[in-house]
Amino acid sequence: MSLIDLLKEKVEKQMAAYDERLEAAEAEAKARKAQAEADVAGAELEQQFLTQVNDLKDKIAEGQAHLKELADAGDEKAEEIKSKIANFFD
Repeated sequence: MSLIDLLKEKVEKQMAAYDERLEAAEAEAKARKAQAEADVAGAELEQQFLTQVNDLKDKIAEGQAHLKELADAGDEKAEEIKSKIANFFD
């Protein structure tokens, strides 16, 4: 084998090694991108759930306030409280 052939073979093998590393790097980049997209989607979903949880906590607090008002009120305030409570069920 000539020196040219040996050098070509060496360069071709090195190029093959670089090609394998390139494929591995591309696969890793795709995996990280997919994970990042999943993380963003997960964060958005988590924020939606937190918003729902906070909304429900507010509704529960409002309901507790209505129950206290009903317990403290007499019959004369029943109609006034009834209109406030009607909004609670919306």
